[in-house]
Amino acid sequence: MKKLIIVSAVALALGGAMLWPTQEATGQISYQTQPINSGEIRKTVAATGTLAAVDDVVVGAQLSGQITDIYVDFNDTVSADQLLAKIDPRTFQARLDQSQAQVAKTQADLRLQRIAIERAQINADQALRELHRAEALVAEKHISEDELDQYQTRVALTALEHQQAEAQLLALQATLQSNEANRDQAQIELDRTEIRAPIDGFVINRTIEAGQTVAASLNTPELFTLAKDLAQMEIEAYIDESDIGQIALDQRVEFNVDAFPDRQFQGKVQQIRRAPQSNSGVVSYTVIISANNRAGQLLPGMTANLELQIDTLRDTQRVPNAAIRLADRQPKPEESGRGGRGGQFELLDLTAEQRQAMRAASPQRARGEAGGDPRVSDRNREQSRQRMEQLLDTILTDEQKALKAQLDNGTIRPGHLLIMQDEQPELIAVQFGISDGDYTAVLSPDLTGLEVVTQMRSSL
Repeated sequence: MKKLIIVSAVALALGGAMLWPTQEATGQISYQTQPINSGEIRKTVAATGTLAAVDDVVVGAQLSGQITDIYVDFNDTVSADQLLAKIDPRTFQARLDQSQAQVAKTQADLRLQRIAIERAQINADQALRELHRAEALVAEKHISEDELDQYQTRVALTALEHQQAEAQLLALQATLQSNEANRDQAQIELDRTEIRAPIDGFVINRTIEAGQTVAASLNTPELFTLAKDLAQMEIEAYIDESDIGQIALDQRVEFNVDAFPDRQFQGKVQQIRRAPQSNSGVVSYTVIISANNRAGQLLPGMTANLELQIDTLRDTQRVPNAAIRLADRQPKPEESGRGGRGGQFELLDLTAEQRQAMRAASPQRARGEAGGDPRVSDRNREQSRQRMEQLLDTILTDEQKALKAQLDNGTIRPGHLLIMQDEQPELIAVQFGISDGDYTAVLSPDLTGLEVVTQMRSSL
């Protein structure tokens, strides 16, 4: 660190701002400087999260009842369909027996109904034969027409009785199907009294004891938690809305846990969930991070202290952030009043044709030609911005578009620094890169061998 005391022809304004040496000297200004060096800058986002198994399954009960038997304990290895616990089956067995009895009764009723159909068919056939004989006797004048009507009526009645028996058979068949469905449902409920493992794995949690009663109503009671494998873990981290735009898939993540504070574990971003989470007015987004756990040191439920690696620059020229804050407070006579957008256009190095196209599409030019009110509504400003973005997409080269994307996302930004030249401070325009909170990368120009002003004090 180097400290220079320079008597400068600089006057101090009332607010303490520095005026340039064209003013009458009334005091001394001391400058604290630091050589511009090279080093590594790592831009990270800090967060916390909770470790969990990748393939863990919560096993619950679909029925209410008393747990009579438990066959596994913590850390036991289980296979798919293995019996884990049992609910008292007696009530469900009784329902199954009742359903089976109803099915058997309906099946017997069906057999009786088929016999009734056969009887009705025989009666109908007999009535039809008698009608034929009566018709022959009427032709020979042996019986009257009234007697013939009786035979015809009997034929019609026996036919109806046969149809009725057939309809009753269909009703019984439907009843049988309903009873069989009730029997199957009773069998399903009886099977559910046996709590079985849905996957191969091991037990990482058990929440019940033998003799405990579980009540399955709106929520399924959780009995066991099974994990398929702990060789691969995942971390559910909550990233603030101000940082989520910097997170991308496959980004490298470093983290540690309280059990091993001196060891760094590695992971990568696997999923970015778009559903927002709001807690006390703070909006965050869930990011899933995968982590290798072949050594088995990480356990479900541990809290992970995360650093998501956004970007890293190695052996890059850098300056302390204090130098940037100092330069930002200095007057900049060369500023054109266009703000940040003007600085971006300067870095894009637009050609004369591109500048002409931008001036033609400028909303200020359109308002001046129309002679209208210079105040523009938020909606008009947004429309103008969108038109300007569309124009840029058509006139910029691929290299300019890539640079503009970096400017938009903050990877590159324009700024200024106070550099000591011939023992005098000189404000120069620079192009900044990423920052780690202490240092910021200077992408251009090359400032090798120069010193940057980090602090300025005045004395009268």
